[in-house]
Amino acid sequence: MSGRGLSRRKYLKYAGAAVAAGAVAAAGYGLSLYYKPTPPAPPPTTLTPTTGIKKKVRIGGTKPLTGSESVFGQAEKKGNDLWAKLVNEAGGIRAGDGNTYEVELILYNDEQKPENVARLYEKLITEDKVDFLFGPVYGPLGMATVPIVEKYGKFEVYGTCSFDPATYKDWKYIVHVITNGPGYMNTVTDMILEKVLPIDPEAKNIAVTHGDDVFSRTVGIYGYEYIKEKGFNVVYYDKYSTAGTTDLTPIITRIKDARPAIYLNAGAYAAAVLLVKQMKELDLDVKLFWPGTGAVFDKFYETLQKDAEGIVTCTQWEPGVIYRHDYGPSHDEFVEAYRKEYGTLPDYTAATGYQQGLVLQRAMELCKYPLNSDAMRQAAGQFEMTTFYGKYKIDPVTGWQLGHRMSNVQWQNGKKEVVWVPDEKSPAELVYPMKKWKER
Repeated sequence: MSGRGLSRRKYLKYAGAAVAAGAVAAAGYGLSLYYKPTPPAPPPTTLTPTTGIKKKVRIGGTKPLTGSESVFGQAEKKGNDLWAKLVNEAGGIRAGDGNTYEVELILYNDEQKPENVARLYEKLITEDKVDFLFGPVYGPLGMATVPIVEKYGKFEVYGTCSFDPATYKDWKYIVHVITNGPGYMNTVTDMILEKVLPIDPEAKNIAVTHGDDVFSRTVGIYGYEYIKEKGFNVVYYDKYSTAGTTDLTPIITRIKDARPAIYLNAGAYAAAVLLVKQMKELDLDVKLFWPGTGAVFDKFYETLQKDAEGIVTCTQWEPGVIYRHDYGPSHDEFVEAYRKEYGTLPDYTAATGYQQGLVLQRAMELCKYPLNSDAMRQAAGQFEMTTFYGKYKIDPVTGWQLGHRMSNVQWQNGKKEVVWVPDEKSPAELVYPMKKWKER
């Protein structure tokens, strides 16, 4: 950014903000029981340095930079890269051992293949000698890292990937920054309860579908249970094959027969686009349609144009959603830095990539042994913070994200408008009901 990035003084004003000591103490007790043994003492040469020296921390990972989900991978990589650049421009990470660490990133293209992820993460650890890892995007790719990081004992910060809590098996080295899959459909359900049901009793009639890949299945199953728990009438529930799906008309026909007011689907980009096209072909009109995470990207609107109008989806973060942050750059500073670097506004995946960096950075600042994965994993569970991205607070044992909550956006006149933010005033109003296909 040719010297236009945040100054060291200004960056560290935010990045050095204190985190409440009570949260550290409370989380620490559980971790002391969980980690056996506690992180080993380092060699004598690293004990309590009296004069800080310049060192390097090497962080590795993979992203799908090609393939159908590359829109996620490319954006998250940009967030990682921007974080590293701004940290280095500010002089590096002042860690808990008194030394300052320059950041080096090594990010490979996993081509959206779990087998590539496993191979490349092993390479990052054994050949590239990385200190820590940033997770890939989307569930199956994230799951492919688990046996590798557990085998070698390497601390990993997940980005836009998560796993089904039912699959958790005492994994020690992974922490999450996003609202995990089980909470995605809860976000739109809560909005319907708050904004829609009071004005339209028919909104209690909902259809739910999901793909059969790990992420979509997790979102759909947990969402279905949450919807029932909240007293809605699920008039139709089904799943479909994610891989190679080109025809969802049988499901759409059955949904049409069930006559829901609202249709919620858990799926990625390809399924979201396909559903819109085939719902229009079969004239399935609903009052609110939530097709899954794929609808959050500009590419979704560029592909569908007016047929995307009125469609709602969830987002981990969006420009315009402002939190009272106590760490890292402000909302405006992040958005402006990203715009200067890449010439466009960041989406939630890019913001997630930056948040990965902030979590690792804060853990290093608090950690006496900042290149030790056990010590870093312990530190990551001992603090809370609120960044431009929202709240970070994890279960200190599982690494599961507890603090962050999602918002809802709706395509209105070609723009994504934030129509629901939990516990905050929404910047825009929800348009309900959405227009029928023949009225567009």
